[in-house]
Amino acid sequence: MHSPGLKKRFFYALFFLLLTPLISNADNLKVLTSANPDSNARKSFIIVPDTALIPEGIKHDSKTSLLAKQVPFVIEIINPPEAEYDIQWSIKARNSYHTGINILSSYRKDTSRPASNSRWQSALLDSSTHDRYKLIFTPGPVKHVTTMYKKGRGRNNQRRKYGGGSTLVNYKAFNPRIGYDVSVDIIKNGAIFDTYKTRIQMDKKDMIRQEYINHFNINRYGYGKNGNMPVPRRNEITDLPAMKNIEGNPLTESRYHLLINDGIQNIASSVALLYQIQLKAHKKNNSLIDLNNKKLPIPDNKLWLSGGWRNPERNEWYSNAVNGIHQRGGAVDFVIKAPPGHINTAISYWILWDAMQNNKNKLDAFWQLETNGRPMRTNEFKEDIEPENGIPDAFDKADHLHVNVIYNETI
Repeated sequence: MHSPGLKKRFFYALFFLLLTPLISNADNLKVLTSANPDSNARKSFIIVPDTALIPEGIKHDSKTSLLAKQVPFVIEIINPPEAEYDIQWSIKARNSYHTGINILSSYRKDTSRPASNSRWQSALLDSSTHDRYKLIFTPGPVKHVTTMYKKGRGRNNQRRKYGGGSTLVNYKAFNPRIGYDVSVDIIKNGAIFDTYKTRIQMDKKDMIRQEYINHFNINRYGYGKNGNMPVPRRNEITDLPAMKNIEGNPLTESRYHLLINDGIQNIASSVALLYQIQLKAHKKNNSLIDLNNKKLPIPDNKLWLSGGWRNPERNEWYSNAVNGIHQRGGAVDFVIKAPPGHINTAISYWILWDAMQNNKNKLDAFWQLETNGRPMRTNEFKEDIEPENGIPDAFDKADHLHVNVIYNETI
């Protein structure tokens, strides 16, 4: 026998079930955000300037094409309510870094709240409003604060962070995740009967692609070409590969935990292997001598991967190379993990250089020793400010070895 309390609870449950609308979630909204199927499937997007012709396809063997123009965002109610219901659309920008909402729907002038930088809301749209079940808008343009890469030294003769990066972001963190919250209220007799919500927001791949768009045609201070780095396609941005026998950074300097790998994995593996082979050979032969014909000890210094793919915002902080190959995923930097300027460090750089020079036929790449952001000059490989050790200045001064894929075009 059922208790009266159970019957009462059943009655209330049935009552509230009858009051619950048939459809009450985001599945009742069809969303278009991008011409790219992968972006659209994730409700993600990029913001493309109206006047710019930007190439897409960043890898050395990519067939480059022009980036598609901005696609308006379209949000449509799949199962519209009956004519006796009014509806009201609302949009809210999710990040103060990027605001601006351009309403394209025909009812855009019928607003209870005029379009502002970060919010917009339509008026109550009754059954006489044309196309009221569909909202169409585009995002505002993206402004990149820093317009020119600089060069030189800062205070206390320290290396300057060249472009300073965008002053609105932290180069060690993510670029701002631009997005919008969109909702539509279903209203009857002044009361909200139901609400459907959806979120349009850049995923990490499109956040990276937006950085390349923002930095396209950035000016370089003093000399060299302005930036014209192509934008990577989504399928050119991948997860981090597993690296064996290599210490240091995981082929990337960013914190996106994604990577553009245009040959840097193979380069890094090859360089690390050649260094180990050459190091063992020198230890076995112990043939290094100084100018006094004394044998030099062979240090067992480790090779450390210090740099790989560099997203544009990171590159702007760190380099004055607006078209630097690190941004293509085609360059790596190696350092000797030892105190800079020490004779043992110089010997290790000499062994590393020797390994590269002796294996030119095994590496389809370009390399150079660098110090403080500049390549070593030819005379530095011949001069020796410390004659007693017999090591040219290039290896005394070096702070890393740069290796990159060879590209056909001028960069």
